[in-house]
Amino acid sequence: MTRGPYMLVYLAAFLFLLTPLLQPYVGSGDSAGGGGRVVLATTTIIWDLARNVAGPGWRVEYMVPPGRDPHTFEPTPRDFVKAAEADLILYNGFTIDEWILRLVTASSKARVVRVTEGLEQYALIVPDGPYAGRMDPHMWMDVGLAIRYVEKIRDAFIELDPAGAQGYRERAEEYIGKLKALDAWIREEVAKIETPRRLLFTQENAFQYFARSYNFKIIGYFYSMITELEPSPLDVARAQRRVEGSGLCVFFVESTLSPRVMEAFASRVHGRVAGKLYTDSLGPAELGLDNYISMMRFNVETMVRELLRWC
Repeated sequence: MTRGPYMLVYLAAFLFLLTPLLQPYVGSGDSAGGGGRVVLATTTIIWDLARNVAGPGWRVEYMVPPGRDPHTFEPTPRDFVKAAEADLILYNGFTIDEWILRLVTASSKARVVRVTEGLEQYALIVPDGPYAGRMDPHMWMDVGLAIRYVEKIRDAFIELDPAGAQGYRERAEEYIGKLKALDAWIREEVAKIETPRRLLFTQENAFQYFARSYNFKIIGYFYSMITELEPSPLDVARAQRRVEGSGLCVFFVESTLSPRVMEAFASRVHGRVAGKLYTDSLGPAELGLDNYISMMRFNVETMVRELLRWC
């Protein structure tokens, strides 16, 4: 046996012994119930969808804290502990959070579910950058696909707890009704913007699914997928060419990214940074943005207000 496997065994044993010591320091999201079973979601968005279905008997936690970028998240020893304690782990997949699979050992008791499983037929492709040709992970930006997430989460709970199936179905049905109402509201709101102005330039190319579903056109972005790399002068020049001729003068920053590059770019093309959007993480509770529905409403209200205002 090589040194690598020995090290993994030692690490697993170390974490097992360390778990009681770390327990007081392990953070979590709000609980859907005070029960002993744990469902762990990689992102706050999946966490919120799950807590609307879980019901009593489950503690619903997230891995990536609010405001953090899941693309660049690095798990810590505490995260190994959380994964070891979970009964159900929910992740998005398509590269954004597949680091979670490194935390699941052979001895883990968790059922691991990719909430995008079976949605490949709806996938859009990353058009450029280091991940060109791979599936775009940001499916939740289309509310219709977020509903598919909820259905997958419902089925995962039922598989683990068949006795509670009726409750999971009822909670999922109620929440899906709210999501369908959200989808209808978004369509009514964006209809206020004339089609030539339904243009988006954001920091990350995270709005492909949103644009397809709600009839927007992506004009440009700085980050194709990997947000830890600052855009090069070539990237900026390419983005400027995309803006030229479109007439677009409204640019949006994202909550998990620094606005510095976008502010400089907007000034360069004689436009303005119009506001902040939430994509990879929910927003702060004090602003009422700690749930998926309020996050999507905030994004749409910001887009509609600023694109109607224009320059």
